[in-house]
Amino acid sequence: MTIVKGLKNINALVDKPKYEGTGSKVRWLKLADGQSVKIRFIEELDEDSSNYNDKRGLALVVKEHTNPKDYKRRALDTMEAEGRDWAEEMHRKDPKAGWRARLRFYCNVLVDDGLEEPYVAVWAMGVSKQSAFNTIREYALETGSISNLTWKLKRNGQGTETSYTLIPGVPDKEPYDWSKVEPFPLEKALNKIPYAEQEAFYLGFDTPSAGSSNIEW
Repeated sequence: MTIVKGLKNINALVDKPKYEGTGSKVRWLKLADGQSVKIRFIEELDEDSSNYNDKRGLALVVKEHTNPKDYKRRALDTMEAEGRDWAEEMHRKDPKAGWRARLRFYCNVLVDDGLEEPYVAVWAMGVSKQSAFNTIREYALETGSISNLTWKLKRNGQGTETSYTLIPGVPDKEPYDWSKVEPFPLEKALNKIPYAEQEAFYLGFDTPSAGSSNIEW
C-alpha cells in the first residue's frame, strides 16, 4: 500500500471522491423473485435497425471483472485502455480463482410495473448462453429491431441463481412516441476504475462504487 506523508498529501487522499461518478443517479432495473413487468427497449442493438435513433443510441456490451467473493465490486476491464488490469493479473496468476473477465450487457428500458407511472431504468445482465441477452440478440437478428414492441419480463430466482424470462409482444402498428422518454447515458453507468486504484477497489480498501453496488444479477 502507498505510504502518504505530509498534510497536503493526506488531505488529498482523504478528500478524494470514492468512485462515485454518476452512479447514484442511475435507476437500475430491480425485480423481486417471481415479479413480472412490461418493458420496452429504448436503444437498438445496431445502427442499421430501421428503428434506430441517434437520440436513443445503442445498447452496450462491455468486458468486466468482479471480485469472486463480492459481486458488488465490479469494474470495467482496462487492458485495452491502459494495457493492464489488476483483476486480469489475478486471473492469470490463478485461472481458477474467479477473476476472469466476463461480458455484460447494458441497456435502458421503459418499465411498466403496474404500480407507478412507466419509468426509465438501466438493465445490466451477464452475457451467457443462459441469459436473456441471447433472446434479445436473436430477435434483433430475426426482425431487425427490439424497440418497436413491448416485452414481458419475469425474474426467477435470487443471487447467482437468477434468470429472466423474456417474451416479445406484437410489434407496433404505429411508430412509438419517444418524445417524453429520456434514456440515461449508459457510459456514465459503467464503473471505470483506473489501474492504480483497482486493487484498493476490488479488495475493499475504499467505499464501494454507487454505480456497481446496485447492479442486478
